Amino acid sequence: MIIKQVTSDERRSKIFKALSEVKRIEIIRYLYHDENKDKNSYGEIGESIGINKSNVSYHIKIMVEADLIDVGRDGQFKYIKIRKDTFQEFLPVFLATL
Repeated sequence: MIIKQVTSDERRSKIFKALSEVKRIEIIRYLYHDENKDKNSYGEIGESIGINKSNVSYHIKIMVEADLIDVGRDGQFKYIKIRKDTFQEFLPVFLATL
């Protein structure tokens, strides 16, 4: 008997690949603990963890593809926030360990 959960397994794979980089975990930690949870810019994130905006952009792109975070726009600024629904579904206690 073969059980197929391709979409869930593919999502898990993307999530674990995205979280396999230390800087991405640091970004998630920053977003989880920051007071401006809905108003975090690339520059603020980069400044807080010690990387430039282009590196933040690269890491954000990978985490968006894994559905770990959402990016919204307000004019020319992009704001980032955690997708808690993804963490609750696939890694229910992960955020509490940060």
